Amino acid sequence: MLMDLSGNWSLWYDHVTEPIHEEPPVKPDRIADGPMILPGILQGQGYGEEIKKDTQWVSGLHDPFWYEREEYQFAQEREVSIPFLCQPPRHFIGLAWYEREIEIREESGEEIYLHIELTRWRSYAWVDGEYKGSDCSLCTAHEINLGRLKKGAHTLTVLIDNRFQYPYRPDGHGVSDALGASWNGMAGDILLLSRGEIEKRDRQRKAYGAAHQRTMEVKDGMVFVDGRPEYFRGTHFGGDYPLTGSPSTELKWWKNLMKLIREWGFNFIRCHSLCPPEAAFLAADEEGIYLQSECGMWNVFNDGIPMEEVLKEETRRILRQFGHHPSFVLFSPTNEPSGSWYGPLKRWVKETRSFDEGLGYGGRRLYTAQSGWFYEVPPRDITGTDYIYFHRSAYGPLLGGNIRNHEGFKGKDYRESLEGAKLPVISHEMGQWCAYPDFSVIDKFTGYLKPGNYEVFRESARAKKLLELNQAFVRCSGKNQVMMYKEEFEANLRTPHIYGYEMLDLHDYMGQGTALVGVLDPFWENKGYVTADEFKQFNQETVILARISSYVIKNREPVTIPVELCHFGKKDLKDSIVTWKLEKEEQGKAVEVLEQGELKAVTASAGKNIPVDTLYLDLSYVTEPAKLKLTLFMEETENSWPLYVYPKKEEKEREHVLFTREWEEAKEALLSGGRVVFSPFLSQLDFDCPPLSIRPVFWNSQMGPGWCRSLGLMMNPGHPIFRRFPTEEHGGWQWEDILGSSRGFLLDEMPEGFEPVIRAIDDWNRNLSLGLLIEGRVGNGRLLLVSASLEGSFEERPAACHFKEALLSYAASWEFAPKEEIPVAAIEKHLFPNDRMKELGVRYVAENEAGVTNLSSLSEENPNTSVWIEKENYPISVDICIQEPVAVSGLLMVPDQKDRMHQGCVKDYVIEVEVEGEFKEAARGRFSASFLTQKTVWKDAVTTKAIRFTALSGYGQGERDEWEEREDGWYQVKGRGKAAIQAAGFHLILDGMTDGNDIAYWNENRKSRTKEIEE
Repeated sequence: MLMDLSGNWSLWYDHVTEPIHEEPPVKPDRIADGPMILPGILQGQGYGEEIKKDTQWVSGLHDPFWYEREEYQFAQEREVSIPFLCQPPRHFIGLAWYEREIEIREESGEEIYLHIELTRWRSYAWVDGEYKGSDCSLCTAHEINLGRLKKGAHTLTVLIDNRFQYPYRPDGHGVSDALGASWNGMAGDILLLSRGEIEKRDRQRKAYGAAHQRTMEVKDGMVFVDGRPEYFRGTHFGGDYPLTGSPSTELKWWKNLMKLIREWGFNFIRCHSLCPPEAAFLAADEEGIYLQSECGMWNVFNDGIPMEEVLKEETRRILRQFGHHPSFVLFSPTNEPSGSWYGPLKRWVKETRSFDEGLGYGGRRLYTAQSGWFYEVPPRDITGTDYIYFHRSAYGPLLGGNIRNHEGFKGKDYRESLEGAKLPVISHEMGQWCAYPDFSVIDKFTGYLKPGNYEVFRESARAKKLLELNQAFVRCSGKNQVMMYKEEFEANLRTPHIYGYEMLDLHDYMGQGTALVGVLDPFWENKGYVTADEFKQFNQETVILARISSYVIKNREPVTIPVELCHFGKKDLKDSIVTWKLEKEEQGKAVEVLEQGELKAVTASAGKNIPVDTLYLDLSYVTEPAKLKLTLFMEETENSWPLYVYPKKEEKEREHVLFTREWEEAKEALLSGGRVVFSPFLSQLDFDCPPLSIRPVFWNSQMGPGWCRSLGLMMNPGHPIFRRFPTEEHGGWQWEDILGSSRGFLLDEMPEGFEPVIRAIDDWNRNLSLGLLIEGRVGNGRLLLVSASLEGSFEERPAACHFKEALLSYAASWEFAPKEEIPVAAIEKHLFPNDRMKELGVRYVAENEAGVTNLSSLSEENPNTSVWIEKENYPISVDICIQEPVAVSGLLMVPDQKDRMHQGCVKDYVIEVEVEGEFKEAARGRFSASFLTQKTVWKDAVTTKAIRFTALSGYGQGERDEWEEREDGWYQVKGRGKAAIQAAGFHLILDGMTDGNDIAYWNENRKSRTKEIEE
């Protein structure tokens, strides 16, 4: 018997947060709250609570007082727009009863089961008011035995309880609001099945498995699939369905996704803390994509805790329901476990293998103890798992034993982090490089999830006069993002012991702060700055690899490039010829073939680190700065790299151009009608001019905030300057060294419509309008301001030297004729001596009653370090003590830059100045909840040796819901914001400047405080 229960139901629902009880909850004694169409989600049909600023989201990774932040005041006029996720139309956690009449036409004598393909989290069933049972799973279909039903009409009542049934971490993709998983309803098939039908389906699974054999084996440190070595080229998938909310169960949808994955060169999907529905496995079977399923968990594991039994039950359900699929080749219990997890999860591997064998599925898949963290032993000693799935080993000379990120870029690899490893390694959550949002995606949200976060960012950009640059920002930041992905993929392919990666992510991630890490948007559609064919140069079965140690080359230095292959195609290579071509490019287009040739023929079996030959280049014939492209070919495969070549030039004296690091000298020349190239010392730009980097934001700046939030550069390559310093619109690797000694100049005081020669793209949360190079008229003079240090020799910094020469040549030319007027005040507003407090020998003294952490950070100029001063309640004071009296006219407070919860953010304050032994009030006011410098000045300068800053109140002070990790899991508790001052600096406003320097002090303590973000 099979009866389809889709259609009209009646709904009762109660928002209930009390603890779970043993007895099934009773349906409310009232008329129904309304009709409900199933399959469906009640939040998507007008039920649940309206979204409010204090909605209790299932998430441990956001600031519950986000609505106080200055950067999130945008797009809040019509309805609440949440900045850290794409929000459902309504929110609901609680109990929902669904009821309908069913008609049993014939009595079969068999037991009848209620089958719900997908739901969250526990289900209960009644027939004619008689309780029949319950089921609980996040990963598989629910089935409840309704007994033998008599012929005739019956009332079927189903209760879905999407409250937390077990102490899971709230950020796992089976439960979290990050991607909309907290829905209540039923999805997929909702059926009545006879016992005979269930047994028939079990037999069909076994027959399917027998007809679709799969053999997985680890041998010689490699993974063999059906006897042939394999490399897992994967993308992360977190279970996001922006149009439907609930997982798609349509085979067509999943087949389209699998085809798309393959089109971009991938062969593998890692399902992060979730198990996908049947249609996903079937589509993967048909399209040749491998799947790693997980048990719906991101949890604590310690010996003997109840979570072990929960894991065992979900594991066995998954294997019974999906174990027959040949695509299901990898299996992990959990994402990034905490606790003493190694022992219990080694047991999971052993027990799961045994259970799989008992089902008749032995040898069809491999098992890992977990996805994410390093082990408590070095790689060579890891046992009890078939393969290692992590992003760092915690061993070796690289930071944290990293096997992702920049340590392996430019011809290097991560082998030192994996020394002695005997098991194959798959790199966990590789990539995570961001690009600026394309706001046209907002129009694609026509279903369940609403793009409130994108609307906040869009309106922020509009307010900052950046919205008209949106498509250019997307294009330029995107091309910079692809540069990072190419480097990281190739580093992975070069590294011994690694036989796979999971890119996070091929498409954008809509939650956890909004992580725009994909080259595809949330709807799996191309964002337009890279094609699938371009991407496959470094992401396919066979990839040609060139170990190029630097893309910036001095023309007289010999260039040596070892060439190798990573080949995991279906056939071995036999006498395959590798050829090469070197071309000159202008503005991204090849204009001339300079050289070409042939390397040795290759005969090799599947594998990596297959040596080809060494390519030697003599580029002494390149006598002007040039961008070249080196391309290597083998049969249908090619890969290419940029080379920026610079000849040594004699420095020219330019009589009519002043190059200076000192503003007063620059200003005097400008007001006298001179031509000036002004390069301020890095230490003399104010704290609202953040440092820049060629590496863009990692994951996102809500979850892992920092002072540097670069997303790349944007410029017009046709500008006369770039005839002498070739570039593309988005920049390129020749800018890496320059950006490493640079800061973005804030353009907030520039005239309406002002556009810099080079714009630095800031992260979409902060949306600062930043320039790296600006030009304009100041007084009667002409100014080029470059907010980078270009000091150093040609031998040390060839790109910086040529960029400086290009600036001076342009400034001396007739073409240097800017029309835009730049007010002197627009420059001077952002000049501030960062290290003045050190020069003054300032001491900071917190009041005796306060608990203090890291007070010494106030003596540093680095906004990446902060003091924490805490008391039971406000007010909280800190004294700023100076060795000798100085005339003080104000104070700057640099807010903490790295706490994603923004605790200790000062609100109301009073400032007192010591005069003749007494503290007298100089200023009182309210700071904004912002990452930007908070400034207060008083009417007349006061000569003093001591300033007292007192915080009277702070932001985020109300009751807050927090998630607390304990030995047996995660629990929601009530907390309160702490009375504290958390600040990166208190700086006095005085006349004059200090001696400047170019120390990139911000590179100290740059690492994120967020555990999950280990860039």
